[in-house]
Amino acid sequence: MKTPTYLYFPLEEYQERLQQLRTRMEAKGVDVMLIHTPENLYYMSGYQTPGYYWYQTLAVPLDKEPVFITRLIEDSNVQALSWVEDSRPYEDSDDWVAKTKDALVDLGMADKRIGVEKESWFLTVGDYERLCATMPSAQWVDCSGLVEQGRMIKSPQEIEYMRQAAEAAEAGMRAGIEACRVGATENEVAAEIHSVQIKTGSEYTGLPIFISAGPRSALAHATWYRQELQPGWTVFLEIPGCIHRYHAAMMRCVYLGEPTELLLKAAEVMATALEKTITYIKPGVSAEEAYEVCRRTIDDSSIGVKLAQRAAYSIGIGFAPDWGEGYIISMKKGEKRPLQKGMTFHLIPLVFLKGIAAIGVTETILVTENGCESLTPNVERRLFAK
Repeated sequence: MKTPTYLYFPLEEYQERLQQLRTRMEAKGVDVMLIHTPENLYYMSGYQTPGYYWYQTLAVPLDKEPVFITRLIEDSNVQALSWVEDSRPYEDSDDWVAKTKDALVDLGMADKRIGVEKESWFLTVGDYERLCATMPSAQWVDCSGLVEQGRMIKSPQEIEYMRQAAEAAEAGMRAGIEACRVGATENEVAAEIHSVQIKTGSEYTGLPIFISAGPRSALAHATWYRQELQPGWTVFLEIPGCIHRYHAAMMRCVYLGEPTELLLKAAEVMATALEKTITYIKPGVSAEEAYEVCRRTIDDSSIGVKLAQRAAYSIGIGFAPDWGEGYIISMKKGEKRPLQKGMTFHLIPLVFLKGIAAIGVTETILVTENGCESLTPNVERRLFAK
């Protein structure tokens, strides 16, 4: 295990992550695991690049040193960012599947049980089928979620990076609220948010910031679109921050003029749902139980709309196309797993008032030893009127 040029976690933490993964691999009955998901590659090794539109994998055997296979120009990132010593890059004209097969054969895995992330967005069906065809004596085992089991509970250093990301998210939100005014464009609001967010330390985020105004503010995942802000419009803001690929995010809304009673009430209900759910959360409570607290608060209110999505999703490491980790765990119906100290979520009381606006009052939270802490508590929980 070499010391890379840029080291953001102690080597001991990487050693612990590796040992814990190998323990889970052993329980799964696999001899080696191929990791293709960018977040998992980063978590296990420190390696990162936005160039994951080309094939890359980390082969992790139970009892030998891991092997990295990346595009040749990405090998600079393996050398500078990762502790992995055995890197076998391929040129653009090479067959990366053949390169992976050769590495597995060198590791003595030609007829062993090989774990793959079948649910990864970054292992194509074609590459998987070719891997299977080139190693007919091997047994292929779905190990989707095996690395993510380690990512679910954040270490103290991971939480510290998320606190820094939360500061960038809050700074961006305050700038966005300040920039919202009649006559400004959505692009001008976006520029102010990006400027302050980045100056506060944020890297590029796994998703863009979400800014939408007027009739467009009722659209899910809409972002800035050049239009000029008008009197009587709601401006929806969802702002992330990112430090060393760890994210925090939050939502607030701004109204340009005198808000209607419905909009004020909706924002009040979202803030109440946020507070009640934060107060309820503690280790041992199931994710579904926390969801129900948020859902009931919204559904039983007088605003006439219901919670239409999960109440929260895990958040942490993120590369495009997402800043969340909801595929690891979310607070939703049917999710019986208990919450544990060190879990982090974006808690999202959010409703869509059809044809009017989306109203959300959301924060990034940390499950603590005895309860729950908001990492983004420093922007008032209300509808801002300007």
